[in-house]
Amino acid sequence: MFFQSLLSLLFASTLHLAYANDASPQFDDSILLGVSPLPIEEENAGQPAQMSAGSILAIDLKSQSILFEKDSNIKRPIASLTKLMTAYIILEENDPNSVVNVSTNASGTGGSRMGLQAGEQITIKDLLYGLLIESGNDASVALAEFNAGSESEFINKMNIRANALGLNNTHYANTSGLDDENAYSTAHDLTVLATHLLKDNTIREIVKNSSFEITSLSGQTHKLINTNILLGESGIKGLKTGKTPNAGECLAVIADTPDNHEILTIVLGSQNRFMDTKILTDWIYNNFTW
Repeated sequence: MFFQSLLSLLFASTLHLAYANDASPQFDDSILLGVSPLPIEEENAGQPAQMSAGSILAIDLKSQSILFEKDSNIKRPIASLTKLMTAYIILEENDPNSVVNVSTNASGTGGSRMGLQAGEQITIKDLLYGLLIESGNDASVALAEFNAGSESEFINKMNIRANALGLNNTHYANTSGLDDENAYSTAHDLTVLATHLLKDNTIREIVKNSSFEITSLSGQTHKLINTNILLGESGIKGLKTGKTPNAGECLAVIADTPDNHEILTIVLGSQNRFMDTKILTDWIYNNFTW
């Protein structure tokens, strides 16, 4: 437990130092190193049941204490967890009420889609619902083009922001998470990013929904379905799914423990992301007290 506590303190310090280089005023990290109850592992906790994920990291979100770790600094493809950075930059730099004119390029984006049409007018906030609930690749390109003029310019911003946040093992090659040998991150880096992203309540408001319906300013209706089948179970209230051939199954989750402490878990390279996350959260609930 001493070693685990030391790791937790070092991890929190990493978050704090990384964010010290971030000039944006929108996300306040002042509580990251604040005094908060530390989770205590039961003496005979043992290990959780076997999980298939290649990399795993679970933390107590408030104290930043590590609850479980497996190969959290190994670089891996992260599929649509990439969209967490897309959302982060958009929320930093754009008014959620701004109106986007969807381009032919964005509407024609392949893969997972929310169903945008060329010429459609839609708010940034509604695009964020499509990005994070339906995991719309068309939404990610539309947001990137609005913010930076092109997806390629937005990708440059993603990598600059990753560097500013201290995500030293992260590189982006697109805004949506499609497989690319130059696109990768780690469970550790994703935990740092998610910790900052979750300071914005807009994200929490969006990712808690198992389904959602929006009507754009042009009158098109989009019915969105969340692929996170764990929502509403065992205190789980978001965050983002991902799945590609190279990445396998990925899942980032925020959840409340039975005694209302918030945890964040990341699983990458899984054969069953939902089972792995359920095993992990149940083990934490049964073996930690605050």
